[in-house]
Amino acid sequence: MDHWTQLSELISKSHKIILSTHIDPDGDGLGSEIAFYLYLKSINKDVTILNISDTPDKYKFLDENNYINIFSEDFEHIVEESDLLIVFDLGDFSRIGKIGDIVIDNNIKSVNIDHHHLKDDSMYELSIVDTKSPSTTYMIWIYLNELGLAEKPLEDEMALALYSGLVNDTGSFRYSSVTSESHLMAAHLLKSRINPNHVFSNIYENISLSKIKLKAELIDSIKMFNNGQVAYAVISESMFTKTNSNHTASDGFSEFIRGIKGVEIAFCITERENEYKISFRSDGKYSINDIAGLFGGGGHYFAAGCKIKKNDLNSSIEKILNECNRKINNGN
Repeated sequence: MDHWTQLSELISKSHKIILSTHIDPDGDGLGSEIAFYLYLKSINKDVTILNISDTPDKYKFLDENNYINIFSEDFEHIVEESDLLIVFDLGDFSRIGKIGDIVIDNNIKSVNIDHHHLKDDSMYELSIVDTKSPSTTYMIWIYLNELGLAEKPLEDEMALALYSGLVNDTGSFRYSSVTSESHLMAAHLLKSRINPNHVFSNIYENISLSKIKLKAELIDSIKMFNNGQVAYAVISESMFTKTNSNHTASDGFSEFIRGIKGVEIAFCITERENEYKISFRSDGKYSINDIAGLFGGGGHYFAAGCKIKKNDLNSSIEKILNECNRKINNGN
């Protein structure tokens, strides 16, 4: 039995379904859960979207009908009463926080649909992973094709969710994960009434003044190594305070650094309350998910991330730079 058939059987046998994605959700995770929510509603399933953190402003255009709920104690009983959890674009089960704890404590079946490599899938009844997929929404689109639902234009709201996830995780069709199939998906979705400019504008041009000010701080802090082939910056809590910006304002900064002429590997280190978050980007010549893996993180070959303890900052930077130097000298 193939995994899509297994998924359909689990859905058929379930009565109350929870959908979720990772903390600090992006367009792919949000688009996946909204599209899947609309599909499950179309087959009369009792389904709730429940996320561990709020939707960033630039993605709120996807949820104008308020399908997404933010987890709190008021929702604990809803999770406890469910019989299936489906997570999208998660990467690691811990990234749904308390929701995952309740699922484990109550022996609720769970399904993972993702295009990130998983270190451990033992908690899932079914794990559907395709690391070559350009986005998780692409995988949802494939599933809809398997069901025969994509033979004609999709309902507009579902098409918007799927298209936005694809645009988000392909960098608007410029990453190495993009294939002819990615464009076939886009071509099909554009048969519905969605506006590509509206999607692009919300995701990439909806920039606050505070983020611009934070980017100015970033630019002043960029450091270059290996004759300009490696670059990084550290965003401190004081920078967020100075610019009156929140942590989501640093999204995309590692890509910005990587865009500097001659840079092969870039990473941006962002200070959080009790830790540092590191985001890595490569131009495609050198893999960086293995560098993230040195610190318990992971991701794609050319886009990855990890977290480190606050007192490990300097030693971690040294370790990363040494590994980058090794890769460049040895050709990866």
